[in-house]
Amino acid sequence: MAELNWDHTMINVIDLEQAIKQLGERGIVFKFGGDHKQWGTTNALGYFGINYIELLSVNNSEVAQQVKRSEGASVFDAIQDYQSNQERFNTIAIRTTDIEETHQRLAKIGIKVGPVEVGQRLDPTGKLIKWLIFFIDDYFEGLPYPFVIQWAGTDETRAAELTANGLITAHPAGDLKVQQAIFEVNNPKKVAELWGNIVDKNVDAVANDFMIDLNERQLIFTAGSANHLVALRFTGAKDSLKGQTVKLGNAKLIF
Repeated sequence: MAELNWDHTMINVIDLEQAIKQLGERGIVFKFGGDHKQWGTTNALGYFGINYIELLSVNNSEVAQQVKRSEGASVFDAIQDYQSNQERFNTIAIRTTDIEETHQRLAKIGIKVGPVEVGQRLDPTGKLIKWLIFFIDDYFEGLPYPFVIQWAGTDETRAAELTANGLITAHPAGDLKVQQAIFEVNNPKKVAELWGNIVDKNVDAVANDFMIDLNERQLIFTAGSANHLVALRFTGAKDSLKGQTVKLGNAKLIF
């Protein structure tokens, strides 16, 4: 049976270098990841253990304008935000140990899954990085769906490789870990139940919110009109950052 986990979170940004600099000034390390030639996009990555944040931007508008949402929902959404000069969260990626099994299960429960494809990018050294991925070209209650990804090897071997390559590294601001993703939606119970089905986890009511526990991290669905991921909460910040909120456009990083 496939094991599912919260792999990473995407933030759509306009100026990748400026975003890296802004976060670096607060002691939060991000490094250039590479280019997605097929989409005309580029990214930077900040690792908090194996869970990470991807800053996504456009570096080839001519190619990017040809991307259809059915070809990559979250990539298309990032391109639209770039074109409208908007910075905000995109969605999260769910990591699976068996992407074909996960794809079939979601299709059976009526989720509009796209095909399983090979994703790839060139890292700054020119090395080709590959993964398996599928998107969900749909919204539920106005909220974009997550997408699903599978990396080669186990979490342990991947963590070791990322550490050896200097991607998992110490942050001057502390031993930072992403703890919670906060989704503000019109109907938190209904949306949480759907996402619980997607990630094959139970939903718990916590006060007026609804929570899905994903291996010591949580997805929180709270009432509001944004119908979007609005914030990430972190643990481990040193006093220089603790209690503060860093914003990238409308995306809030709460320390």
